[in-house]
This record gives sequence, structure tokens and C-alpha cells, in this order.
Amino acid sequence: MKRMLSGTLLTLVAASSYASFQSGVDRLINQVSPSLNIGVEVVDLTTGATLYRRNQNRTFVPASNMKLFSDAAALMVLGPDYRFRNQLSTSASQLQQGTLKGSLYLHLSGDPSFNHERLANLIAGLKNWHINRIQGNVYIDSSHAFVNPYPPGWMAEDLVYSYGAPLAPVMIDANRLTITVNPSAKADEPAIVETNDASKSIVINNQVRTKAKGNRCGVGFSLDQQNHLTVHGCVTVGQWAVQQQMAIRNPLAFAQGLIKHQLAEANIVLEGNVLLGKAPAGSLLIASESSKPISQLMADTLKPSDNLYADSLFLHAAEKLHGSPVNWPEAQAIVKKFMQQQTGIQLNNAVLTDGSGLSRHDLLTPSQTVGLLRFLHDKFPLAYEYISALPVSGRDGTLQRRFKGPAQQDLVRAKTGTMRGIVSLSGYLYTANAHTLAFAIFINHVPGTKSSISGKYRYVVDALCTYFLQQKPGNNTWAKVFAPHGRLKFQQNPTQAEVQRGRQARWRRLETVVKDALKGQLVTVIYRGNELILKDNQADASRVLNALRNLRNKYPFAVALSSKVIPTGVGVKPLVLWMEKTDPDSAQRIWTIRESVS
Repeated sequence: MKRMLSGTLLTLVAASSYASFQSGVDRLINQVSPSLNIGVEVVDLTTGATLYRRNQNRTFVPASNMKLFSDAAALMVLGPDYRFRNQLSTSASQLQQGTLKGSLYLHLSGDPSFNHERLANLIAGLKNWHINRIQGNVYIDSSHAFVNPYPPGWMAEDLVYSYGAPLAPVMIDANRLTITVNPSAKADEPAIVETNDASKSIVINNQVRTKAKGNRCGVGFSLDQQNHLTVHGCVTVGQWAVQQQMAIRNPLAFAQGLIKHQLAEANIVLEGNVLLGKAPAGSLLIASESSKPISQLMADTLKPSDNLYADSLFLHAAEKLHGSPVNWPEAQAIVKKFMQQQTGIQLNNAVLTDGSGLSRHDLLTPSQTVGLLRFLHDKFPLAYEYISALPVSGRDGTLQRRFKGPAQQDLVRAKTGTMRGIVSLSGYLYTANAHTLAFAIFINHVPGTKSSISGKYRYVVDALCTYFLQQKPGNNTWAKVFAPHGRLKFQQNPTQAEVQRGRQARWRRLETVVKDALKGQLVTVIYRGNELILKDNQADASRVLNALRNLRNKYPFAVALSSKVIPTGVGVKPLVLWMEKTDPDSAQRIWTIRESVS
């Protein structure tokens, strides 16, 4: 009898705690709008109790929360140690006096991280075979050769910028282009427009003018299907450089130009062309290289919310399950069936159009999402690899600037999602009494009404998560007893993202002080992210050298100088290296400011 009363009391306490949690969350939501189109589910993974539900079975457009499903599928199908492999092969029968009498094949496996540096390493492998001429063609054998570049449901406005880069028919440098616009030294001159185009094939139409300080200016960018870049507008003398990332609209043309350029750089003559094609069976392997493992690529996907990476992993998982490359509709059916079989979650009304969540056709319910999170936490052997790839509140990724308070930082590991009129957040959080909660929050604007500002929606999501963190859910009769754990200082050193942000901030400060120090001199300062280029047309080299020498007392940097004549003062810091000028640049001398190595 005593045991029965004790069990009844614990049940009543749990019910009371649940009711309090439910009313508290309802009150927060109703303060914003009782008619808010929101879906929420919160489950205490420590006890198994459901703490809150609201529209949990209604389908919502999840935005980037779709990446939770696509990355889980990739990890289940491919495993944490799987690596994409990219290769060079040939079907030629003769290699005579350095001439390959036949064609070369570049096998690209759908690796989203493949870039021009790794391509150069493959091409360098040709030198190991003493190849200096190719009489045939170079064929790109890409697993995405016949995949539609964009999944169904992507909006035209998404295709312009880097987050909407196409992943077909080929991916190199994530099919993204970074454009930098620097002002000229004098007003009424063209601005300096540069890109990180490793292929040297992007045609630039520079319509940007430099204006005097005090003018209101802005810069616009457009990149067409022929990879012709137009930059228009104006910048003012002495202002910071303007940078923009764009999607490369014609990835094949970019890849063709890049391969031709890198072969030429390696002093390898290509007599044929660069084309899409299929390598014949039994072609001879010339060179090979691999990506990082999937466990690391997942972090590169989930933390910054990279759409191209997510879609690539989604398609590759479907390809491995199917046995050959597939397009978007086939991939959806394959991945959906696989995930339902693996997890036991009913996905009948779910729509998995792509892996990134950028498609407006995607649909998930909060209950399905929490079901996945619960499965991964409780039953999936690779739970650590998965959860560690999620953004950490106040620490990194898309949560780096959110939940930064002492009672919030490090206690939320979740995937963000934002599109026009859509905000979502799903993942794990750790309460004040050390319980682990799985949660999913989706907010969509009501169809037929004007899309609300996403920032307003995000405020609601953050307020709800803050409320969850403050709670102390009780243990029910089936709960294990957990002692509250101490806070772990798991990150003793800065993350790579923090290091990169700090480095960029230092270069921006240096850009400012160098421009101030050279004010009044006929010198053009060009910012390039990790170096500054000074184009100097003055008669006296000592003017720039003295200005840099004064700055060197406060800012650590080294300088290289390219000029036809050795100036006086060579060997005096910060000038480290003099190079005889042989290029046709019109500047009398070019100073390069770079990081110094102690």
C-alpha cells in the first residue's frame, strides 16, 4: 500500500510539473500571438517524458532543419570514416617522350569539399609519370553529370548568392566566387575589382567608380550563365573593401577553364579540349586523393549550415543505397524509405525534396524531428559523431552569436533554419538540473498572409529555449537518478572559426592603419583577406618604407618589395625581401604586406 501511494505521488508530481511546463510555454507564445503558426515538441530524454506539445503533427517547411535528416542518413549509410575519392586515369596506350597519346579522365565523386588546390595536387601527379603533353582530351567523369543543378522548390532569388550554388554537373571550389572591391587612391578613377577565380576564366565588367569621401555609395553584383561578372556602383576613397560571395552559374565552364589553366601552369600542353564524359572501364590510375572523413564533413555542413555540402551528402547517400547516381526525385524516395526503416519514424507525410532544406517543398513535423533526435541520442551507435557536428550555443557555427549568457553558452546543440517567413531550431539542450531535452520548434508564416520578419520569429524561438534551459524537470517513477554534472571546459583553445575571425579582424585593422599612414601619398592599397598590396608610383621609395617602419613598432608584419631598382634601406624591418620586377604592372613598385612568422 505504501509503495502504491509513493508511486501515485510521484506520478502526480510529474503531472504537475508537465502542466506547469505546458502553461509556461503557452503563456510565452500567446504573448506574441495566440494564432502564431508554430509547432513545438519537447521530450526529456533523461526520463522519457514529453514535456510540451503544440501542433506537433502539423507539417512545416523546416528550412535548414532538413539537414538533420540528410546528415543522419549520410552517417548511417556511409559511416564516419568514409572519404570521397577523386582520381585521374587514362585509357591511352602509349606514353612516349612525355607525350600521352590518348585522353585523360578526371573522376569526381560528388565531393563538396573538392577545390582547386586538390585539383592541382592531382595534376601534379602527371609529372610523376613525366607527362608534359596530352594529345587527347581531358574528360570530367562526374557523378553529378546528369543531376539537375537545383532541386525542385528552390526560388530564383536563392540562385544568385553563394548559399544557392549549384552542385551539378561538377563541383570545384564549392561553385562559389568571392569578389572584392577596393577603392582607388584618387576620386573619379575606376575601383579595383578582384576575384578569387582560380580558373582565370571569369570575365569582369567593372563599372564601379571611386568617389570622394562624403558621397553615399553602394556596390551591386551580377554573374550570368556565361560566368560574366558585372560589378556596378561606387565606393569612396579610403573606405573598407567591399566583399560579396556569389554562386557560379556555369560550373562546367568554370571547371573547364580551371583545368586548362592548371595544366598550363604545370607546363603540360593539352592539344584537345576539356569535356564531360565517362571513363572507359579498365582505365589506368594515374593519381588519386581523398576528402576529409564524413564525420568532419558533417561538421562542415551542420555548423555553418552549408547547403551545397548537405545536398551532396544527401545525393551520395542515395547513390550508395541505389548503386548508381540518382536525381532528386529518386533520391527523396530512397532516403525517405531508408530513414523510416532505420528509425521507425512514420514519414508518410514528410517531404524530403533535398538535403539542404532550401526547397520550399520540404515538409516535416516537430514530432518527426524529435523522433529522429531521440533515436540518434538513445539508439544510434554514432550518436557522438552526430551530436558533436551540431552548432554549440555561444561557441561556433550558426549559434555562435546566440545563447551567449552564462546559463546558456554550451548548453544548446541545435540546428538553425531561416528563410523568408520561416524560422526553425531543433536539437538538444541541457537543463539546470542536468536533464537532456530533445526539442523541435518550427514557425511558418500563415499561407496567404504577408511573411513576417524572421528576426521576430527568432526572438520567440530563443525565448522558448531560454525558458527550457531554466526548467528543472522532475524524475518520474521510471527515471534513472542522475546527479547534476559540473560544467566542462571542453574547449581550452580557440576554435578554428575563432582563430579565423581574429585573423580577419587584425587584417581589417591593419588595412585601416595602413591607409591612414599613407594618406596623401600616391599609393593604392588593395585588401586581399590575408595580405595588403601597395601599388606605389612615387619617385621616392622611402616615403612608404618609413611609414611602414613606424607602423611595424605596433603591428607585426613583414614586407616584400617588387621593383626594378633596389631601394636604400633594404634589409631593414619590416622590408624582408626584394624581388626584381619583371611583370608588366604599371606601378613603379609593389609592396606586399604579409603575416610575419616569429
